[in-house]
Amino acid sequence: MIREGARRTTAARRGDDTPRNPLSPAEWQRVDAAVNRGLVFLASQQQPDGSFPTMPHAQPGVSSLCALGFMAHGHNPGDGQYGEQLDRTIDFILSCQKPNGLLTLYGPEGPRITRNVSHEIGVAAAYNHAIASLTLCEVYGMGRSKRTAPIEQVINKSIVAALEMQRWPKDAGYDQGGWRYVDNFDQSDSDLSVTGWYIMFLRSARNAGFNVPKKAIDDAIGYVRRSFARDYGAFSYTVGTGRSPSRGTAGAGILALGHAGFHNSFEAQRTGQWLMQYSFEVYNDNLGLDRDRYHYSLFNCCQGMYQLGSPYWEQFFPRTVRTVLDHQMADGSWDAESYQRDRPFGNSYTTALVLLSLGAPNQLLPVFQR
Repeated sequence: MIREGARRTTAARRGDDTPRNPLSPAEWQRVDAAVNRGLVFLASQQQPDGSFPTMPHAQPGVSSLCALGFMAHGHNPGDGQYGEQLDRTIDFILSCQKPNGLLTLYGPEGPRITRNVSHEIGVAAAYNHAIASLTLCEVYGMGRSKRTAPIEQVINKSIVAALEMQRWPKDAGYDQGGWRYVDNFDQSDSDLSVTGWYIMFLRSARNAGFNVPKKAIDDAIGYVRRSFARDYGAFSYTVGTGRSPSRGTAGAGILALGHAGFHNSFEAQRTGQWLMQYSFEVYNDNLGLDRDRYHYSLFNCCQGMYQLGSPYWEQFFPRTVRTVLDHQMADGSWDAESYQRDRPFGNSYTTALVLLSLGAPNQLLPVFQR
């Protein structure tokens, strides 16, 4: 159940960009009921080792998203209805760290990070590391686990690995400050999707008291701002390759600038306007946008639009919520991604993303607090 003490905020005065409450009490009751069914579904899917089902190379990233889905609605490790289950998930995440610091079930095994891995592993390992590290930082920062010492040790190694990856040589100067895959793939050495997750991780680590160099954050935000495609009026996936924006990259850019305190930047405001043209009212459809993923974009856009605030939030959220709730399945889950490359990740993955999206106004996860 959503904690009433952290309920949705309302603006106190005109001209304030604080997100307004866009739903009626009856609509919030429907949201809460859907969330509870989604959490019951996720809990039923947990494996004996604490993980949640997905493709093996997507671990512990997907299991970490599931943990965050519970935490976004007031459930924490070691406490309450799902506390024991979340403890097992945290143990699973911790068990995935390599000697080189990467938090990934499949990836380079040695004491140094090698880029000599398959593309499938290289992509997944980059995401796994950022998402799993973010999850541990949120648990640590909230003081919600008895495993403080081992979590601290893992996070410190994760930060070192992340900073090493950020400093890998870039072929083009505009890619400086960003992150890409563990393998060295194509002409781009940074992309906004991966970089957004590393900004979230490092922001969460700083919030929790870990030493994250200011330059690393400044360089990352510099890359994000270069990702703004003025010809489109929104954030693009990569710089210098002519790729058009998607809802996922648009939301990721807004969210990243929000993490850096740039809620009212030109880039964020203009991208918010662009997003209003591409609603989520056609469920699990990419609207013909380049490589757009519905649920992944939903997460980035709900969190990003909440950061952007009024009037974007109250225009965006109600119609999005209605579509999402109308398409919840009888078992409490949401369908796997229609984008074929991501469909094998399964519906624990998409259900976690929906729960994180619906939890944006709760403001329970420190990294997403506005």
